[in-house]
Amino acid sequence: MTWQDINVFQFQQIVKAREEKDSIERDSKLIAIINGWTERDVDSLPVYEFAKQKQKLNFLNDDISGKPVDYITVNGHRYKCIYDIRKINAARYIESKTFAQELIPNLHKIAASLIHPMKKSLFSWKLDKYDASKHEDYAQDMLEAKFVDVYHSVVFFYHVYRNWMEVSKGYLIAEMEKQGIMNPEKAVADLLNIMDGSIVPKLLQTMKTSQ
Repeated sequence: MTWQDINVFQFQQIVKAREEKDSIERDSKLIAIINGWTERDVDSLPVYEFAKQKQKLNFLNDDISGKPVDYITVNGHRYKCIYDIRKINAARYIESKTFAQELIPNLHKIAASLIHPMKKSLFSWKLDKYDASKHEDYAQDMLEAKFVDVYHSVVFFYHVYRNWMEVSKGYLIAEMEKQGIMNPEKAVADLLNIMDGSIVPKLLQTMKTSQ
């Protein structure tokens, strides 16, 4: 078992389970999460099997190795990860600001804001229209996507996002004005504040603490 075997939903459950103070209860929850079992299933295990399953938890102490990906494929759907900030409209900036308040519980929602759906043509995949009304559907797919792909893509996106905003305030304000957003100067200032460099370390720190 490695981080490669974990999806985003499992990761979110793992982070929560690691907060359990009782070590046996914590291990029981973690074993259930990584195997897709119920806690009752774990409670019914013989002692030797419980010990064997506990060994599978060792990967939680490993670094989350990987890199941002260009595409995420899940549930028969394919999504292109968008790292060019200019291709993401102002409304999706505001979504990111809101979701970033609770980063780990909203990791799938953040990912759904930085991807673009694709459709299968006769010989290849092509970009489809991004439908904001389907954001929840995209986010549901992200819950079931490989955690390492989503994790590293979101971290990379935030690095690009933060750096780009610093040098493109005028462009972003103009885009927000086109969207009819009131007081775009304040909106940009708020976005810079929420993206002040504490977002990514917060995600990394949570895992370090749980380890």
